[in-house]
Amino acid sequence: MALLYHISITTAQVPSTVAPPTAAPPSRNGDDIEVIKDVKNNRYVQELGMLAIEKQNLGKSLPSSFSFIEVVSAKRWHVNDGFMYFLNINSKKKINDVEVEGSFLAYVHVKAAGDRTLKGGIFQPTNE
Repeated sequence: MALLYHISITTAQVPSTVAPPTAAPPSRNGDDIEVIKDVKNNRYVQELGMLAIEKQNLGKSLPSSFSFIEVVSAKRWHVNDGFMYFLNINSKKKINDVEVEGSFLAYVHVKAAGDRTLKGGIFQPTNE
């Protein structure tokens, strides 16, 4: 009985080498960043992009605002309490009464509990 108890205690102390199913698979260069494929048809990623634009517009007191077109690329990586997403969002912004199209590059933190927060973003106009 003592031997069985010792084996079960020892086994319980061995950490699991299996990653949780929600962890992003590591990239080829070992940085654990997952490139999300087919973002145009990924409803969840598109909703994160809309949320990022909405949060950016709510957080600014400037009269210019962004309008969402679509997320064109996305990456994610695991953080302590969820995932961090880097989104390249095709969007439009009004600057001096002129609508300019470009990319809004956004970082969105999605916590395991479901909370989603825009951590930062920058607009890059398309050169035309």
